[in-house]
Formats: sequence, C-alpha cells, structure tokens
Amino acid sequence: MKKGFTLIELMIVVVIIGILAALAIPRFMAASKRSKISEAQGVVKQIWTANQVYFEEHGNYVAASTDIFGAGTIPTGLVINEPSGEPRFIYDILPDGGAKGSPNTAVDASLSDVTPITINAAGVMQGGTF
Repeated sequence: MKKGFTLIELMIVVVIIGILAALAIPRFMAASKRSKISEAQGVVKQIWTANQVYFEEHGNYVAASTDIFGAGTIPTGLVINEPSGEPRFIYDILPDGGAKGSPNTAVDASLSDVTPITINAAGVMQGGTF
C-alpha cells in the first residue's frame, strides 16, 4: 500500500486555504486602514495642541498653513514632531486654531475612501471614516 495524499485531498486543502485567505485579507486591510487613520488623528491632535500652546504664549493662533510636512513648512514657534516616512495625510493648520488631515492618495491609494480629519478650535475632532 502506497502512502501519500490523493489529488482530491490536496485540492480540498487548497480550497480551504483559499477560503480562509478570502476571509482574512479584507479584515487585515480594514485593520491596516484604521491604524493609519488613528495615526493621523494623533498628528492632528498634536498640531491642535501645539497651536493652543502657541495661543497661550502669544495671544493669537499661528497663521493658517497648508501641507506643513510636505510642500509647506512648520510655522515658526510651533513645536510639532513630524511623522516618520512619507506622510500618508496632508496636514493643514486652519485659521481658527484648528487642524485638518486629508488623505494623501499619491502616497497611499488605500485611503481614497477616507474622509478628512478635522479638529476645530474647541478640540472637537470629526472625520476619518471610510
């Protein structure tokens, strides 16, 4: 008697592995997207906090600025840690003391369906849904 697996048994195993992969990959992609959004929310909150500190020290908010980690620059007097690597979001400082993070689909196309994250001067954060 020969030992081994039949072709049918091997095909069944391959089908089962395919089904498990089909269930796991979308969940992994959603978890990955949620972690990117969470990182962006942290950066937006950090920008807002730095702007509040600036307001306490100078009596006014920093002038509005766009893409502060990309084409723009971090305004003088604002202490913010830049995210590592190429930013997946474009971070803007709003004129009312708030901040905004918009998905940078040129860097990460998986964020194309994510809404921009905003935080107003009162510290209320919105967006970041998909």
